[in-house]
Amino acid sequence: MPHGIAAAVHLPKPSDEIADSILHRLHAEEREHAAQLKGRRRTEWIGGRLAARVAARQLGVDFPALLPDPYGAPQAPKHLTVSIAHKEDLAFALIARKAHGAVGIDFEVTGRDRSAIGPKVLNAFEQAEVDSLAPNRQWTAILLRFAIKEALYKALAPRMKRYIGFQEVQISELANGSAQVKLELREGDPPSHAEVKYEWIPAGLVTTARVRWD
Repeated sequence: MPHGIAAAVHLPKPSDEIADSILHRLHAEEREHAAQLKGRRRTEWIGGRLAARVAARQLGVDFPALLPDPYGAPQAPKHLTVSIAHKEDLAFALIARKAHGAVGIDFEVTGRDRSAIGPKVLNAFEQAEVDSLAPNRQWTAILLRFAIKEALYKALAPRMKRYIGFQEVQISELANGSAQVKLELREGDPPSHAEVKYEWIPAGLVTTARVRWD
């Protein structure tokens, strides 16, 4: 993908019983961490780590245990940047060399119309753009902006080390798989460069982001 190597794995139905042949693909410390999780959370966590290892092999690299930081993000080796997303039966991972910037990924499925989340995730400018669309296009327009922001927050969070609100980013000019980003961070050193991409696939929507501090 434009911002790095992405990989996805299919997730089975949640179960505390996961085959040893699957668990042994993880680092020993990852297996120890996974043993503390239950049900859906455990399945998603393992799937994300497996996807990350598949992507890393495409870069010709391997890494030790990919454990979560205090904010839940995967702690990658210093020379790599890693982001993980999961929804329903798929887990995605995006990996890139950190020299090119920090990356984030999000995956969403359209599902039922939840346009009521618009006021929570959109600012006034974004809401006005959505309101100008035909009613049957508004939900996917909200979802697209939400997913782009989620990917961007994942790219920003490891350095910002705080929760980033939906009102701190404005998304505009969405077309042909890209969009314009306007950062309005309430605190912290903003990146000098931020870009986002999106792609509709049969399973749903994949969004990626890359930020860089020069």
